[in-house]
Order: sequence, then C-alpha cells, then structure tokens
Amino acid sequence: MITSALIQQLKQSNISKDGAKTSKRVQKIWKAATSDQKAAVCELSGSAKATVYRIFKTGGISAKLALAMGKVLYVDPLYLTGELDEPGEYTEADAMELLVRLGYNKLLVEHEKAQRRAQREAARQQKKEEAAPPAAEAPPEEAAAESKPIKEAPANEIVTNEDILILLQSLEIRAKAGIPEAKELLRQIKLLLLAA
Repeated sequence: MITSALIQQLKQSNISKDGAKTSKRVQKIWKAATSDQKAAVCELSGSAKATVYRIFKTGGISAKLALAMGKVLYVDPLYLTGELDEPGEYTEADAMELLVRLGYNKLLVEHEKAQRRAQREAARQQKKEEAAPPAAEAPPEEAAAESKPIKEAPANEIVTNEDILILLQSLEIRAKAGIPEAKELLRQIKLLLLAA
C-alpha cells in the first residue's frame, strides 16, 4: 500500500511527458479541489502549496506530487503526467506500476518489509493486551452510582399531558446537547412508547 512515508521518499524530479498538458490538468484539478483536499495533498507529499503552483508555470510534476494528487483527488497519476488522455481513477496497482517503471523497485521492497514488520508488531501488541488479566472490578460505590434508581413522582401529584410533553422536550434538548445519560434515557423512553 502506498503511504505518506513512501510518497515522501520519492524524488522531486520531473516525470511529466507533456508539460503543457500537465500544467493545464493540474491547474484544473487543483482549482476544483476543496481546501481540505489541497491540505491533504500537501501533507501526503510533504510539499508546500507553492510547489503545486510552480507546476502551473513549468508543467513539470514530480512522482511525489503526481501520486499524492492522484490518491487524494481520485485521478490517475498518468493523466497528470500527460501519458493518458482520460482522468481515470487512482488505483494502488497503477501507482505501484508507475513506481516500478520509474525505478523505485528497491524502495517498494523496503517499504513492503517495513509494513509487514509494523503489522506483526501490532498483532503482537494486540495478543499481549488480550492475554493481560482483566482490570479490577469497579468499587461498589461506583457500580451503585452507575445504576441510579429512577425517581418516582409522589403518588398524590398528578402529571398532566402538558407536563409530560415539557419533560420530553427538555430531555430531548439535553440529548441534543450531547449528555450521554439524556441520550440513553430518551432512547429508552422512545422504545417504551413504541412498544406500548
């Protein structure tokens, strides 16, 4: 898989096959991109926005930027370099093929080994966590606090439909405000009402 770490190791030399096409296409795609997408391209490639704007003038694009733009903006990097006439879609297989064609075989092998090591380490860490003894049970005071009894209205107090509606509206406001207890209570009340 092509990651930011791999992309940032690529050279910044020009891989464009047609500078005029590259300039026009990158300019068109970049202007259509959202600010979040532009930031993601810069972060993924480790390049500044000025580097992208330089492509508009020179028509030269590096493998680093072609892959980052392709991946974030869902366009085939070969379209950006002027080799294809249709934008197509970014695929990992096509990107890997491009890197092999550009002579990054050794880098790809090293990157693949590093990814496998990271996956093995993550699996080992997960096994350790699963094998660890379970955390001590919560003290009785905390357990009692979690299961609060529902308060009942006094028997002599009459609750009208208007009162119930006001209570439900206030509970809904608290749930929308992000109070977890209110969300759960509102969910339970809705289930009870639907089941009745």
